[in-house]
Amino acid sequence: MSTQATADAINEAISDPVPSMNGVPNTVVELMRGIHTSANDKWHTQAEVRELNGEDEEYLASLENKKGLLYSEYMTAVLSRAVVRVGDLAIEGQNANTLVNKLVLGDRDLLYLSIVRATYGEERTIKMSCLKCAASNDVTLELENDFPITYPDFDIREGLKVETSKGTVTLRLPNGEDTVEANKSAKNDAEMNTVMISRCTVWPEGEAPDNPLKWARNLSIGDRRKLVDALLAVEIGPKMGEVETQCASCGEDMPILLDWVSLLFS
Repeated sequence: MSTQATADAINEAISDPVPSMNGVPNTVVELMRGIHTSANDKWHTQAEVRELNGEDEEYLASLENKKGLLYSEYMTAVLSRAVVRVGDLAIEGQNANTLVNKLVLGDRDLLYLSIVRATYGEERTIKMSCLKCAASNDVTLELENDFPITYPDFDIREGLKVETSKGTVTLRLPNGEDTVEANKSAKNDAEMNTVMISRCTVWPEGEAPDNPLKWARNLSIGDRRKLVDALLAVEIGPKMGEVETQCASCGEDMPILLDWVSLLFS
């Protein structure tokens, strides 16, 4: 190419508009409940996430061999690394785990999905084997369509009002801290119910029992069931369930059941 032709090509290139970054995911997330700071009576609801990198991958892989690691603890580790802030609260250092564990489960799931989106874009391709013919398939998941988000139809900051034989009980929604504590301390479902009821019951000022666990154990089974059912009935955030697709080789239905960890690293 002649010198003049080269100059002309360069001039043409730099005269074109700067290309736009199509498909760049939005890393700002509006939470459904957020985190409350009592010092200034403020709710922090706008969070920001970043993509996971190789350093994060190595760290999270090192956790997989940790004895007794809980699923909720793994999720906390992911959120602590990839959530940049929640409102004015920076998620960093020793307070990172504490802050993300204050988030209700629906907000945690919402942030996790946003981290997947920031890392891979709006589509996530994973390899799956067909149970019928064993062929390997590249399955592309559309994060917006395959994981629909359910928003609350009530003010989740006000809590749930449940009528029991002892009167009205107010429950707040469980957060990450509650889940970790219940999984660590409870040996069975009944003990887990006791922990969750004791932790999620909101008491008027000055009326909290000295021993919330004992109070929860002393409730009738009927009242306990009402309280647990009320907590379980609230389904907010992205729905993680079965995705239907077909095998590209044999055409058979190939249902895919994922959890958040496999969505991120499969």
